[in-house]
Amino acid sequence: MSIPNVLTGLRLLAAPAFAWLFLSGRHKAALVVFVAAGITDVLDGVLARALKQFTRLGAVLDPLADKLLALLSLAILTWSSLLPKWLLGLALFRDACIFAAIWLLTRTGRTYEVRPTRFGKYSAFFLVATIVLALVQEAQMPAQAASAGLQTLVLVTALCLFLSWAQYLALLIMLMRKPPDALPGKVKKGWLANAIAGRRPEPLPEQLRP
Repeated sequence: MSIPNVLTGLRLLAAPAFAWLFLSGRHKAALVVFVAAGITDVLDGVLARALKQFTRLGAVLDPLADKLLALLSLAILTWSSLLPKWLLGLALFRDACIFAAIWLLTRTGRTYEVRPTRFGKYSAFFLVATIVLALVQEAQMPAQAASAGLQTLVLVTALCLFLSWAQYLALLIMLMRKPPDALPGKVKKGWLANAIAGRRPEPLPEQLRP
């Protein structure tokens, strides 16, 4: 197994580890796990390019690991009332719409090699920043009301999520206006995980690992 895939595997394991640590009251340790997982996310991309270790498995697992950790962390923080529940609802709504769009395009035989939008990437960044700040605040000042900085980050994240949803909706409308160019159910799906995660796949041979 390649080194980048090992790092991705560790990030997958970080999700349940984070949940266990946070729910058991070890908030500082949960913060360390979350930040360490973010570092592995950067490292596996750098190493994949430097070592040219691109795999189809990595192309699937990498964005899924990112999404699992982000949504699980967001769900736990909203359940703990550290972040508003509507933020989790907005993130899930956007992702559900993307899945529905993929199903619709597949069923109608339309090719959709779509790149993540600018606001899709912004929303991913600000969502992680919001989670980190919420964890930092809980680790330092438990049971305190959300700071002004955290409240601002929540609003910025929500705005980016909404705008990214609007951009993906515009892309769907544009693609649906084009005639089908493949048999239903036979179109390319390489952008699925990357669109969900808000990451841009690299233009590499055979569309392997981003």
